[in-house]
This record gives sequence, C-alpha cells and structure tokens, in this order.
Amino acid sequence: MTTAASFAVGARVTIHNSQSGPQSIAVVERFTQDKRCMVLSDGTEWRADGRRQWGFRGSYYKGPVVLPFEPGDDAYVGKRRSIGALRKFTDGLTMESAISAEALRRILDVVEQEMAALPKPTTVESHGNTDQAED
Repeated sequence: MTTAASFAVGARVTIHNSQSGPQSIAVVERFTQDKRCMVLSDGTEWRADGRRQWGFRGSYYKGPVVLPFEPGDDAYVGKRRSIGALRKFTDGLTMESAISAEALRRILDVVEQEMAALPKPTTVESHGNTDQAED
C-alpha cells in the first residue's frame, strides 16, 4: 500500500491511469500544505499518498494515481507515447499529404522489418465445435 512516506522530494514517480497502466513519469518537486500536498515536475498537485489529485473533493475517485517509479515504467510509457504518435500521424494521412511516397515506403520498410523480427505465433488447435456445415 502506498503511503505519504513512499514519496520524497526528488524521487521519480509514475502516474498510472486506472485502466491502462503507467501513463507518464514525473519527479516530486516539493510538498505543500504541511506536507499533505505533493507537487510534481509536470505541475500537477496530488495528495501526499498519491491516491487522488489534490483538488478532488468528491466521495468517489476513479482517476489516475501516483505510484513510486518501478523498473520498466519508462519503457512502457515510451512505447505508449510512440503508439500514440504513430496513430496521430496515420490518422491524418491522405493522398494529399505532403509526405513523399519514398518517405512512406521507408517507414513501411522499417515496420515490415520489425514485424518480421517478431516471433511467429504458434498455431492453436480449435477445441470448439468441429462439425462442418453440409451443402
């Protein structure tokens, strides 16, 4: 369980989304409000235990939380941001886009190389209904 003692000024922390895991990494800059409020390097303010944002006053909170940094969080956040940037790039891509066909081919070549380097999925036998429809 994360408590206020889990965080110190200068410590790296990870902001976790409630559904999809680590979303960003920040550093604890300072504590305010008699050490009840934690201010992060991205400017956000959190309760000192990291369980909810400082300004939240309701009875039920279903939002991001701050947790101590763990190995692998930076790789996860980097991959998440890369996927978001690629989705944003491809969403606006049309035949009228200014990017050249050669540049698109180079991007596609890199994607194909990376996909080819992935391990091949193993075939899984079907355990369901094997009856075939008759003509």
